[in-house]
Amino acid sequence: MAVHRLSLDDARRIAVHAQLLDEPRPTDLVETVERLTMLQIDPTAAIAPSADLVLWSRLGSSYRPEHLTEAVEHDRTLHETVAYIRPARDVPIAIAEWVGREFHPAMVEWLEANERFRRDILARLDAEGPLLSRDIPDTSAVPWPSRS
Repeated sequence: MAVHRLSLDDARRIAVHAQLLDEPRPTDLVETVERLTMLQIDPTAAIAPSADLVLWSRLGSSYRPEHLTEAVEHDRTLHETVAYIRPARDVPIAIAEWVGREFHPAMVEWLEANERFRRDILARLDAEGPLLSRDIPDTSAVPWPSRS
């Protein structure tokens, strides 16, 4: 099979197009995230959170951070997981990525030490349905280790 070679100009055009940085500018938030596949969530916000910067650079001045909050927390058309925001319709893909993945030993130890906490969360989700993490009381026996 012959290898197709791209010129640098063609490679640049493809990369710019794939990142939605060419014209025409997208107009729909969820469609934009779907086309990008996912948004990385970076807790560092020197100017603004990274997800907001990415969306503003694609959607322009019509984008407001509350639009992302609405899509994640109310419409649930987007889903926040680990360090990414993905289209909700892609949740099965994320689950497939997790299946069979081994947990870090420190996480296994934390889960074992907090078995009752795990059961509390599952019971609450079973009784009340989906919840925001801030709505789940922290009944953990061992706190989650934070990195500084």
